[in-house]
Amino acid sequence: MSSLTPIVVVSAVQVGLFGVVLPLLMLGPILLTATRPTPQQLTFAVLMLIPVMLIGSGFMAWWASRWIASAGAPSPTLVGISTIAAVCIGLIAPLKTYKGAGPFWLKPVLGLLSGVLTGAVMVAVMEAGLSALAAAGAGLLVLMALVAVFRLVSKPLSERRRRGQIETAVRRFQGQLVDLEDGAWTLLQARGDANTLALNYSGSIEGKKNAVGVVLKRDMEWVPQAKENEAAVFELAQSPSGTPTEAVLHQKRLGAPASVTLRIPGTTVMAVRETVPDTISWGEFMPKFKLVEVDQLLDRQVRQESGSGGNGGEDEKRPESETP
Repeated sequence: MSSLTPIVVVSAVQVGLFGVVLPLLMLGPILLTATRPTPQQLTFAVLMLIPVMLIGSGFMAWWASRWIASAGAPSPTLVGISTIAAVCIGLIAPLKTYKGAGPFWLKPVLGLLSGVLTGAVMVAVMEAGLSALAAAGAGLLVLMALVAVFRLVSKPLSERRRRGQIETAVRRFQGQLVDLEDGAWTLLQARGDANTLALNYSGSIEGKKNAVGVVLKRDMEWVPQAKENEAAVFELAQSPSGTPTEAVLHQKRLGAPASVTLRIPGTTVMAVRETVPDTISWGEFMPKFKLVEVDQLLDRQVRQESGSGGNGGEDEKRPESETP
């Protein structure tokens, strides 16, 4: 029996259990809830996943070493442990770009290829007469090259996936659309349904990276209301429609991110929430929003991305929350 058979089978089982089944069991119920998962929920799920993966990987490494030894491969313990370690690295290697993540299937594919190629290269190097140390070095080089290639592949795939999500979300929304028409700001994400649309923008203010979350909601009953120590009604000199309007400035406590809520033409209410507290001058910032149609918003995003970047150098910063 070829030593490649146990390497392939063990890598596939490791990927299936710890790259697909276990994450779906732990994260699936959270991601399928009506509300977005909180950071605490995601952190708890990950903390539960890590020890299970470590214990399971130990058993898988023992199984791999026994099977590889029965196939007559040199240094079976080293090859078995390295194969499982390579699979784990492939599964947890960061492939995200600042604008989004690639498709889910990239991680399992990277994990499988990492385990198979690392183990196969190590066996081939040792069968060629080189030392186990040289084999480990060759396996590490293969693993690093694989991760680098998948990071390059992930970027265009994540861009296409992000653009598709934005187009689907804005076309689904039945209220009035707005866009932040400023070359220093880029629309990173759009999610929602026919009644609510959440837009995440990344940009810069006074040369510093920043982000804002914009929520558009169809609401016939909303009226500006003050709330003691939390919300104040003020007159915004220029709204997205170009006319003065009443808006509500909401801040739960000093030092917390603030939000501005106002009604825009039709049945839509617009709420803009800052990410970094006390960094936005609302009187200057709100006029940057303009009323747009679906095609106008999408066409501007295409022009901005096909130009010189259009985001003023900002990147990874994202809103802490999509809702104000």
